[in-house]
Amino acid sequence: MRRVSLSIAALVLLSVTVIATAASGTSGTPPPPPPVAKPDAHSKPVDSSPVLTTNLLVTWYGNPWSGRMGILGRLEDAALVDGLKKQAAAYAAVTDKRVVPAYELVAIIGQPQPGRDGMYRRRESYAVIDRMLRAARAAGFKLILDVQTGHSSVLAELSYLSRYLQEPDVYVALDPEFSMGDGGIPGQRIGTMHADEVNDAIDILEYVQERYRLPRKVLMVHQFTMAMLPDKEKIWTSPTVDIVLVADGFGGPALKRHTYSMVLKQHAFAYSGFKLFYIQDTDLLQPAQVVKLSPSPSVVIYQ
Repeated sequence: MRRVSLSIAALVLLSVTVIATAASGTSGTPPPPPPVAKPDAHSKPVDSSPVLTTNLLVTWYGNPWSGRMGILGRLEDAALVDGLKKQAAAYAAVTDKRVVPAYELVAIIGQPQPGRDGMYRRRESYAVIDRMLRAARAAGFKLILDVQTGHSSVLAELSYLSRYLQEPDVYVALDPEFSMGDGGIPGQRIGTMHADEVNDAIDILEYVQERYRLPRKVLMVHQFTMAMLPDKEKIWTSPTVDIVLVADGFGGPALKRHTYSMVLKQHAFAYSGFKLFYIQDTDLLQPAQVVKLSPSPSVVIYQ
């Protein structure tokens, strides 16, 4: 690693059962189930080339327990697979890039109540995450694990998710809107995430790639106000992780284009992303309009 001690990442990844159980504030919790079987590609030579130079990620966002959180909670089974494939095909028709579909599962969910450990977040069960990963693989999709920390930290929540970070086809997204530090209730005000938290995620992803000889990972960071990433210029670049700044927020086309321009002008990352809302957006931008944004997004998310 380049910047911080490897002991941090090693602690997260090699002590996952102890750390995750203790941090969850539960007792008598059984150990996580055996890892989902990795695809055959894991044993092939590692491809370290950037994912997003030649690929466009088209993702569906949400959690299967809640239709309000996004499309992943409004469809299931064949309807979910076929719907995302249809949406991805609409982008394949207007871009020269290879379109890669993905489920963006909100795996750590900000909550209005503190919970037993006072962290104002719910950790999705391993059983649900395993099911989503199997479903994604069966359809030929990637899986993105979205993290809303509440009063917890990126380090603690990625420790809970560490067994999935070791999978070659699992990426990570951070949602500062629900990062409250040690004050405030998720959903009642817009949260903030400081650079050191994002850098922890970068450091961990770099570590697991090197440790487990994994293909290149993608890390997405959501933003729709200037204050959500108050020291964004201190977020690291990475030679081995594709880091994406995703313009979030709903509204009409003019507002969404303004948000995209605004967050990139404040400080851009190596790659940009654009989020759309099937229900909340008005005059939903069409794929041909999205790819013509400047710069053209490398990730498109639908909620």
